[in-house]
Amino acid sequence: MYCIVVKRGEFQQYDVLYKAFGARLPVIWDRRRVEGRDQDPQSTAGEHHSAERRGGMPPSWVALGFVVVDR
Repeated sequence: MYCIVVKRGEFQQYDVLYKAFGARLPVIWDRRRVEGRDQDPQSTAGEHHSAERRGGMPPSWVALGFVVVDR
């Protein structure tokens, strides 16, 4: 099943997507609170998290404020 995840604060985009696809696909808000983790300046690079596991942002996320995902 696919769903559409809309970037926080993109109210108009959410409304448009919900009206167009809401009957067929779930349209949900991005639930992440912060982009990335708060880093303690005293921590070392490999102490808790060795590297970012996520890949780059999809083009639709950057350009349009949403992404279609397979749940």
